[in-house]
Amino acid sequence: MRTYNLLVFVMGAIALVLSVNRAHEDVLVKTLEVVGSTLVSAALVSFIFGQITVRDTTLQVDQAIDDALREVLEPIRENLFAGALARYRWDCHLDAPEADGYAVQAMRVSYQVHELPREIRFICVSSLTDESFTRLAGDDRYVFRWQVDEGLTPDDPDCFRIGHVRVDGQLLNAPGPRPTTLHGSRAVEYRYPVSEPRRHHGFHSVEFSVTAKKYLGVDREIRVQAYVFRPVLDAEYRLTVGESIHAQIINTQVSGLSRLGSGGMAHHGQTYPNSFGQVAAHAIFTTPLQTGSSVVFSIDRGNPGPTP
Repeated sequence: MRTYNLLVFVMGAIALVLSVNRAHEDVLVKTLEVVGSTLVSAALVSFIFGQITVRDTTLQVDQAIDDALREVLEPIRENLFAGALARYRWDCHLDAPEADGYAVQAMRVSYQVHELPREIRFICVSSLTDESFTRLAGDDRYVFRWQVDEGLTPDDPDCFRIGHVRVDGQLLNAPGPRPTTLHGSRAVEYRYPVSEPRRHHGFHSVEFSVTAKKYLGVDREIRVQAYVFRPVLDAEYRLTVGESIHAQIINTQVSGLSRLGSGGMAHHGQTYPNSFGQVAAHAIFTTPLQTGSSVVFSIDRGNPGPTP
């Protein structure tokens, strides 16, 4: 088709050239001029509409592919989002290092969810690896999972403590600790029963706070890491540190994320201007995050010196 259009264009151009060369022959000039103009115009129109047709065809094919993929993947995406945690907020404050090299890490987590389990569980394991948690994969009752060093006692309130748990603004009664083992490691569980009236259909808000020990020692770099064990929507992570940490700067790493869908915005970094860059950092996402995603705050302490 393009070859034919090009041939017509060339013939029209030749006719116009001949009309110019034979300007003294009026009838022939007029004939050649009309024929040449017609052929050139037709060729140009054909070229233009040919390009439009190709472009339209490409757009139609792209749209067909997009619709087919959407039809196949949309149910999977909807199933993932059905159990996702919405308006997920993770706030953490690190402070008060002690003579034994440990500091206090206070955390507050809140989110909204469609369905609540019959129990909300918290678990702390004394282990250096996360293999213990493989048994809990897919168990939505465990809303918080934590690790402490092997030398610590998980059921010691100074090591791991639940502050409060609220569902739809109502405070749940605090249960006693349940010492147990997980994958051969010492552990402790806290199980908060959720009554049937509180489990009615619709969005539920969940909020809880946890305090745990975190080892700092004299390490120059400290990592504060947050995992998600379910897909989350509209996630925000915020970290603040006390003066006793002697932080020089806080960096935010988001390379461990697995996102769902395309596009979306992500913003992360220091929360305040450079002169207060060692005080707080954040990471904010509009793209849904998949299970297993993690945000890491790296605290550079310079040369912290001996632990007080």
